[in-house]
Amino acid sequence: MKNKEKIIGSIVILCISIVFIIVGYTMSGPKESIKDKDYKDIFVETDKASEKKDANKSATKSNTTIKSNIALQSNAAVQSNAVEDSNIKVDIKGAVACPGVYEIKKESRVNDIVKLAGGVTLDADLYATNLSQKLKDEDCIVIYKKGEADKLQKSQSKSSDSTVSSSKVAKDIVNINTANKEELKTLTGIGDTKADGIIKYREENGGFKSVEELRKVDGIGEKTLSKFIDKVDIK
Repeated sequence: MKNKEKIIGSIVILCISIVFIIVGYTMSGPKESIKDKDYKDIFVETDKASEKKDANKSATKSNTTIKSNIALQSNAAVQSNAVEDSNIKVDIKGAVACPGVYEIKKESRVNDIVKLAGGVTLDADLYATNLSQKLKDEDCIVIYKKGEADKLQKSQSKSSDSTVSSSKVAKDIVNINTANKEELKTLTGIGDTKADGIIKYREENGGFKSVEELRKVDGIGEKTLSKFIDKVDIK
């Protein structure tokens, strides 16, 4: 009987011990899990912070690169504009190897663009060209052949004489609708009386409609009019 009680007591103690062991394991297990989770969270947060830092560095580097590229482009544009501003375009024609439009530096001379155009031809008249002349933008330089400059000068002289002659003829024409008494008296056969008659007629009739209308003025007939008809006009 005593042995049976001992056995039962041992079983009870064993059961109680097992229960304590199970309870203890259960209580200690979640704590470890919580700690592990905390460590994992810490590592995750650290990784995120590291990734964010790397992203910021990358963005900063990218912005720096963009700014650097913009600065380089701006400098290149400024330099390009400076080059354009320091150059001019000049047209060269005539007795040169390669006539055409050339881009050349400011303050260049005719001699410089002649060289760019391949030099002059054998029939070029360098005595008619000022090779030391400074160039400016949109200049047109003509290198004459021998004899061309003289012909051009003679042609211009004739044109000038013709212009002077035409001007003189125009100056000698008297406008009978606007001329004063003294101007009218320069006409052949017109004195004070006839000049006064011309002025009076045009004032009363609103001017002359034709030169032939002068015959209506007292004292002026066909014979008198024929003396100066080629010297008067109504315009």
